[in-house]
Amino acid sequence: MKRSRTPQRLGDVLGDWIRAMGIAGPLARGVVISKWENMLPESMKQHIDRCWMKGDKLFVQVRSAAWRQELHLRREEWRRRLNTEVGSEAVKEIVFR
Repeated sequence: MKRSRTPQRLGDVLGDWIRAMGIAGPLARGVVISKWENMLPESMKQHIDRCWMKGDKLFVQVRSAAWRQELHLRREEWRRRLNTEVGSEAVKEIVFR
């Protein structure tokens, strides 16, 4: 990271720091998971054990087969909504297990 005597925007400085520390990927995955959890209705959250990212795939562990099927049938809709929330095409696929 290069030091400068001229004022810089905080967002630019933080972006440079995040890239220099090598945490851009994990930070982006954390944002995706957080957005996913926040966009789910409470009735649905009760049926999900955990979720995690691996590459550009979001994995969601669902407690019951009925809920897994319901979510799976609407996976493209969920993916589009999630990418809209995140503001990028961060998730290429959602896998319900």
